[in-house]
Amino acid sequence: MRFFLFILLIIFFIACNNISKVDVIITPPEKSKTNIIKLADSLGTVTISLPSRYDTNFSWTHHSDCGSPCDKIKYRFQPKSFPINKESGWMWFDLKDSIESFTISHSGYFPFHADYDSALFLHLHQHKKASLLVSPDTYKIYSDTIEKIGGRYYSIFLIDLYDTAKYQYSKKILAATSVKGNGVEFNFELLTKQKDSLKDIFLENSRYFLRTVRINNKM
Repeated sequence: MRFFLFILLIIFFIACNNISKVDVIITPPEKSKTNIIKLADSLGTVTISLPSRYDTNFSWTHHSDCGSPCDKIKYRFQPKSFPINKESGWMWFDLKDSIESFTISHSGYFPFHADYDSALFLHLHQHKKASLLVSPDTYKIYSDTIEKIGGRYYSIFLIDLYDTAKYQYSKKILAATSVKGNGVEFNFELLTKQKDSLKDIFLENSRYFLRTVRINNKM
């Protein structure tokens, strides 16, 4: 076990040479607004710049059959022109088209611990990658990286899919970090059949907005 952790540490420090520290924010790619989201319990607050078009926001608890440890609290922003969908239960039906949203999610169960160390963070990133590669919704990973944003490490995956049967584009940014030892996820999603400019710029624009995230958990 010690040897395994030693190898992980070596891999992580080599990878760190390619980890970009993004603290300098350039001009927004579109008109935007700063949003402050207070997370449940004492996890802290999230500040993020999002497109002004994301003029509808709501939060809810995504309950699961196995109780509180499996429940997730979610906070979503989206344009009001898109249908509202609140996933819940062990199984649920996703919207089949017309999705554009940003969602923060974390467990409804808070076992506060120290934040993940570098070796564990890299291990979790690789584990997440393995699970994405076998899912029909995320198997095509456009890129994956560990990036430092606002002093925190984030595991980031960009998903870029096209369903030839449904003539449908699916684009996602799936990012995660640790707050007091609890995983917090930041997901951007676009599902559309439209061949427009939004489809072409969604991933790059969403990556810009992800890099504006700042977490304050000094409570």
